[in-house]
Amino acid sequence: MLPLVSIIVPVYNVEKYLQQCVDSLVSQTYKNIEILLIDDGSKDNSGQMCNQFSEQYTNVMSFHKKNSGLGLTRNFGLERINGDYVTFVDSDDYLNQDAIQRLVDGLENGKNDTVIGGFTKITDEGKEIYTEKYPEEVIDNDQVYSHLFNRMLGSSPDSHDLIKPSVWNALYSVKLIRAHNLCFVSERELISEDIVWDSDYYRYSKSVKVIPSSSYYYRYNPTSLSQTYKPDRFARSIKFYGYMIGKMSKTEIAEDAWLRQTRNLFVAVRTCLSQGTNRPYSKIHRSVVEICSNLVLQDAITKYPIRRLGIRQRFFILMIKYKCANILSILAKMHLM
Repeated sequence: MLPLVSIIVPVYNVEKYLQQCVDSLVSQTYKNIEILLIDDGSKDNSGQMCNQFSEQYTNVMSFHKKNSGLGLTRNFGLERINGDYVTFVDSDDYLNQDAIQRLVDGLENGKNDTVIGGFTKITDEGKEIYTEKYPEEVIDNDQVYSHLFNRMLGSSPDSHDLIKPSVWNALYSVKLIRAHNLCFVSERELISEDIVWDSDYYRYSKSVKVIPSSSYYYRYNPTSLSQTYKPDRFARSIKFYGYMIGKMSKTEIAEDAWLRQTRNLFVAVRTCLSQGTNRPYSKIHRSVVEICSNLVLQDAITKYPIRRLGIRQRFFILMIKYKCANILSILAKMHLM
């Protein structure tokens, strides 16, 4: 019997994109699916659209709840699914028609409990920017944590071997989720709720297949939470770094995890500097001084093997280490970060 796949779609103020998203789900070549549209207190017409889709399609369900953010909305969905496996789709994204079929094929009739695919990044208008496609492989038992999950924490110092820790275009075992009471943290509490989920889920996964699929279309939205300037982004990145370092220090991959998470912190710092560049130079400079003076960041730089990084990355980190705030501020203002 074909497994039932639950698709959880958190919905918040996406009336511009929701039709395309739902159209792509109901037209999947794999038919044994249920679609949960969860309106997270939208202020536009998204909630009404969810109801209309539910009336139009027998396998689409519409729910409404008070706004609580992405992570907790996914939890709301997890409590209501009937499927054997679950995947997550962001409501401003969409899938190719074969996306779910390719994930289900990766289960190999239950041999694997989890399947991971890549994605295609697109502009707001739908133009392809680039494709992230991973080599096909199967990872079993202890290797799941040490040779798969660790790559979700960030790249190693001298290679780009990151697997994006997003929960979309992945198929998860509902049996594992319920057996271990797994749930998402709120992104309002921790800046990257997906990697926290991954750090818990892959502790219990026994066989993961990575497939060379890029059938998930991830929309680069310049107004999304991950792209817009937030004055507390750096502080939240430092808080998250401390949380994950503490969590991973209790695992068998602690040393490798530290290296990968620290490199990922450096990426987060660059992101902080590259956003908000339309502000006055004085405010940019003030933010740069704050970043360069942070003791957690400076300690991480001191302990990290910077010499193993590429020249541009090394130069960037050294500028922070030696607090070259003026140069960094000018580069940020000129959009050269």
